[in-house]
Amino acid sequence: MNLESFRKIKVDETQEFKTFAKEIDYLIEFFQRFSELIFYNGRLISFFTDKKTFFLNTYLIESSAQTLRSIKQCCSIGSFSDANTLIRKLRDDLIQYVYILSIINSRKPFIEEDLKNLKVDNPEEFSSSFSNIRINNILTDDEKAVSAWFSNQVSDLERPIKKKLEFQNYMNTLKMNKNTSQILQEYNLQEYWEVLRKRLNDYVHNNGIKFAAQNSVRENNINLKVHLKNINIRTSYISSFFIIILLMVDSALISSTDYMDHLNCDLKPPEGSQYFVANFIQEFIDKKVNGLHPELKQYLKDNNINGMKIK
Repeated sequence: MNLESFRKIKVDETQEFKTFAKEIDYLIEFFQRFSELIFYNGRLISFFTDKKTFFLNTYLIESSAQTLRSIKQCCSIGSFSDANTLIRKLRDDLIQYVYILSIINSRKPFIEEDLKNLKVDNPEEFSSSFSNIRINNILTDDEKAVSAWFSNQVSDLERPIKKKLEFQNYMNTLKMNKNTSQILQEYNLQEYWEVLRKRLNDYVHNNGIKFAAQNSVRENNINLKVHLKNINIRTSYISSFFIIILLMVDSALISSTDYMDHLNCDLKPPEGSQYFVANFIQEFIDKKVNGLHPELKQYLKDNNINGMKIK
């Protein structure tokens, strides 16, 4: 008797999961490559306080790739409640990265009056006036929160400042940025974002027996394909939303390696090559971002903050 024929297949052996895995693997590879791109291009993103200088690395982006792997693993054993809980972590980590980047970019590290008195016409006067520039030691509450995050001292913050490192404040901060606010409003990106927020909270807090039941979905469940499709839609939307907002805060991060490749080979970079977009980023925009709204790509092409040459 062939006992193998009686063996039940597992969730990760179903055709539905194999189709899903291709999409989730695409996102995993995308964030891995994006992290490597930022590192290779040598972009230093620094945050100055009166006492310390911090550098924003790509840990949050690398963490997102790992979180996607964990989501895939949860789905492979039918734990869809856990998968959706991890999706909220994915959302928070990616938006936190853009939030921190936004706070860094808006930070005025030097006393404005000293900068006004900087003399640039004469080398000697420039050297003297430059040495007198003072560090701005006044931090906003958001800057205090970011400083504590870099220093691993968030637990020591007073509650009002600690709340700056919550998702709601991330979004409020991004809405106050005229560039991000405009794209959120014009393309109604907030509507599904709010629906998603409520849905993910249902999984995190187990707001009903059906959410608990979704942590033990079997391979023969009639809704298996729906569960996998929902995970795919949510992770894809969050990843696309991240890129859209990032392009309105610091689009230079998507620069291709052409400029650095030429410099590393002691060659003159092609004119305007610092504005070339990495091929895999362009592919993501075409495949994922463009699917959210037919006019989004053109808007990003015309309005991304650093004038990157999106095709």
